[in-house]
Amino acid sequence: MDLLLLLLTVVALAAAAGFAFVAWRLQREDRRRAAARVAALSSVLDTPPPAVEGVDAATFPSPPAQPVAVASMFEMEPGTSVQGRPLIRAAVVGVMAVIVVVAAAMGNRTPAAAPTAGTAAAQGTAPLELMSMRHSREGTTLTVTGLVRNPPRGAEARRVIAVVFVFDRSGSFTASGRAPLDFVVLEPGDESPFVVTIPNVTEVTKYRVSFRTDHGMMRHVDRRAELMELAQQ
Repeated sequence: MDLLLLLLTVVALAAAAGFAFVAWRLQREDRRRAAARVAALSSVLDTPPPAVEGVDAATFPSPPAQPVAVASMFEMEPGTSVQGRPLIRAAVVGVMAVIVVVAAAMGNRTPAAAPTAGTAAAQGTAPLELMSMRHSREGTTLTVTGLVRNPPRGAEARRVIAVVFVFDRSGSFTASGRAPLDFVVLEPGDESPFVVTIPNVTEVTKYRVSFRTDHGMMRHVDRRAELMELAQQ
């Protein structure tokens, strides 16, 4: 497909260049022909009438000058216009046809986009799974650690970042922090821990974690309750 487009483009450029050259030649010939007409007419007008011996020029005044057909000096001779040249018309039609074919071929190309982590959720792949999470306080610093799992039916995820939002007693947002997962590439079935440290946190009632990549947010489900039930059983 790429080779065909390249060939069509080269043909279109070559035809356009040929048509431009022919048009330039026609324009130059027209200018030379017009200049020759002007020179011939000037020489005729500047030539004095022949003198007749014994006859006074005042006795027989010269006949009035005939009007010059100005329009005839700029009319094109038959066969010099584009309409009178079938080869030029065929070249114009060919160039237009090639341009239309190239435009249609390029418009029909739909390059397939490589699947990314940002589009995986939109395609219905399995979301990430939060396997565990806990927190610790040291002064005004809050540290949240956890474990996230990419299920076997999930898509490959790269450069996943864990984001933690902190809320106070009234439910208002107070602070946030983020940190990348320990694994840069998370293949289906892989697990990776994460550690997010948030300084200058005075009051913490609850916090929430989310995951994102360079392409946007990633869906995730909390599996901690299910794992707790399985452990109790």
